[in-house]
Amino acid sequence: MKKILYLVIALIAAAALILVAALVLPEALPGPPEHAANQTARPTDALRENVSSIEIHARGGGSILIYPEDREYSALEKECREQIRCISGQYKTGFSQEELDTMKQNATYVAMHFPVPTEFETGYIVSGAPKEITANEAIFFLDLVHHPADMIITRADSGPGVWGTSRDRKELWDLVAPIIGEL
Repeated sequence: MKKILYLVIALIAAAALILVAALVLPEALPGPPEHAANQTARPTDALRENVSSIEIHARGGGSILIYPEDREYSALEKECREQIRCISGQYKTGFSQEELDTMKQNATYVAMHFPVPTEFETGYIVSGAPKEITANEAIFFLDLVHHPADMIITRADSGPGVWGTSRDRKELWDLVAPIIGEL
């Protein structure tokens, strides 16, 4: 009987320790550097219709739009497409537009915008074949605290999707860091 009591006490203590760590650890971990608000507009900061673009938003800072003629676009597009190609599963969750807007305000992210619905083949195998997804936008969060680090949110005419990718965000962070430093 004493062994069971000790086991129950140990489990309660472990649960309490995990709870305290979950509450304290996110604030203790260093995040990306703080950046000033967007100080100068680039010529490409205005949204253009019928043109692909990549939006980079710094947590608590500014945003910038990058278009195919910008020197950073090619490498960012390649990495974003690689993130999508490495999708390996689907989260059974969704976010309202209000929730997504709040997440975007409080995080650093890269969003790839497509002028027409664009189809991608992923590494997610469904019924023996790679799953194809269609997206008008793909959002890659770089520093969300209370959500999976591998999460990609896609928006399409058929509805949103929340995906997990097997690719880490290190290369995307490396590409975005100098741009965020300019904001």
